Amino acid sequence: MKSVNQETRARYDDLPYSSFAYQYSAPEQLAAVASLFGLPSGEVATARVLELGCGSGGNLIPIALRHPRCSVVGVDISGVQVAEGKASVERLGLDNVVLIEADLLDLDASALGEFDYIIAHGLYSWVPPEVQDAILRLIARSLAPEGVAYVSYNTYPGWKTKEIVRDAMRMHGGTRPTVDEQVGYGRSMLNFLKQTALPGGLTAAAVDECTPSIMNGPVDYVAHEYLAPHNRPCYFYEFVERTGAHGLAYLGEAQPSMMLPSNYSQELAEQLYGALGGDQVRVEQYLDFAVSRVFRQTLVVHAKRAQDLRWELDRKTLHGMHFAANLSATDGAIRLDGQLQDFVAPPNRASIGASLSGLKQAMDALARAWPGTVTREDMIRHATLTQGENDPVPPEILSEAVDELCERLALRGMAQVRLAPVEATGPSDHPVVDPVARRQVAALPPEKKHVANAWHDTVELTDIDRLLIPLMDGSLDRNGLAAATAAAMREGRLASAPADDIETQAAARVTDMLQRLAGSALLLRHTAQ
Repeated sequence: MKSVNQETRARYDDLPYSSFAYQYSAPEQLAAVASLFGLPSGEVATARVLELGCGSGGNLIPIALRHPRCSVVGVDISGVQVAEGKASVERLGLDNVVLIEADLLDLDASALGEFDYIIAHGLYSWVPPEVQDAILRLIARSLAPEGVAYVSYNTYPGWKTKEIVRDAMRMHGGTRPTVDEQVGYGRSMLNFLKQTALPGGLTAAAVDECTPSIMNGPVDYVAHEYLAPHNRPCYFYEFVERTGAHGLAYLGEAQPSMMLPSNYSQELAEQLYGALGGDQVRVEQYLDFAVSRVFRQTLVVHAKRAQDLRWELDRKTLHGMHFAANLSATDGAIRLDGQLQDFVAPPNRASIGASLSGLKQAMDALARAWPGTVTREDMIRHATLTQGENDPVPPEILSEAVDELCERLALRGMAQVRLAPVEATGPSDHPVVDPVARRQVAALPPEKKHVANAWHDTVELTDIDRLLIPLMDGSLDRNGLAAATAAAMREGRLASAPADDIETQAAARVTDMLQRLAGSALLLRHTAQ
């Protein structure tokens, strides 16, 4: 076992895995999902958070930044990645982050204490069985009584076909002396299969499915997903059984929309619930077969809490929650005429129809606030004041309609839900970037190009972003930002098109940047001093 761990450590030291913020692993997301299903969890603002397999802290450090009263601990086997993470912590001046280089087989869980939230993203499937067991044992030992743990992993049946490609790539390139060579040989094997696999066969289908991510994905992703010694998918029911052996119970998915057969087809839902009743684990396992699931982000709690768990949502739990949804009518502007209009929230493919003008205006409240949040009460207030005179309804009917809307948005994955507001808005005359993002940008080394936004989602930065975001505290208006941009272009710090007027270019680039930052949930409302 020691040699396996040494190999894993060496592999990640040699080629560190990119470390980003993962939205659905955020403690805020875990707390919201637990609340939806009737289980309270620790206050995020003061929580203790543990991440297993933290890499260089790209997922963990933004949590500490956003919640300075949190205490966060990260553990990783790669000394190179831990050292990189510690350097980031030092540059940011954080005193609520501890990063530990350790082998999970040797880690003393009792010395860590208890944690309200435990995150294991991109770890469980990529280690040998002994370490998988150690992960679940550590979660059971270290999770606070009302804690929630997140574990992501590759799943069957979807990975059955992908394993054809992985096995072929490893056979051709797995023994090469360097990771870069392994990836190069692996990709050449994929090209060979693409040219020679029989059309219509299983191998050809697997190659078609995997080609975009392997050929276009970063080297570190390809190396660790398709060429590493360990990638051990499992069936969902097997994972639940393994957690149960450690005194843990299934809470739900970090994306609850994945749990519901009705989000795929009503016929599928009727067949599964008709045959399996209320056995949620079997329903979801059968659903995984139907949709060929390849990946899960599963939440677990202590088994003794399972008696209080309910997977049928009580709409009262939505009262006081905060919702964000980028809703728009598919046929243009909202019409207050009592006629049916369909609403979508890209990139989600689901839609919601509404005829009631008040309900349409509740969705308008969400659209106006995007990417920030509103409460149910905000939606009702806006709808009451703006529903018009064609089909007005009294507050009690409107309230019921909005409750149903919130439930459908949450369970279909069309809205993001939080227990606390997320402050984000569109461009203003004096743009303000979230100060947490400004701190991240100011501390980024030149080779890094990502920050985490208010939703704990990763945002890729451009050169103009890195130039202007540190200046965007509200003190400069758009003209000031354009002037700073033009100066950087003249000095060669920012590329420009030589045929165009620099001032015109600068103004246009600032406008484009502000729209992009607004859509990325990096802008806050400006408050005049």
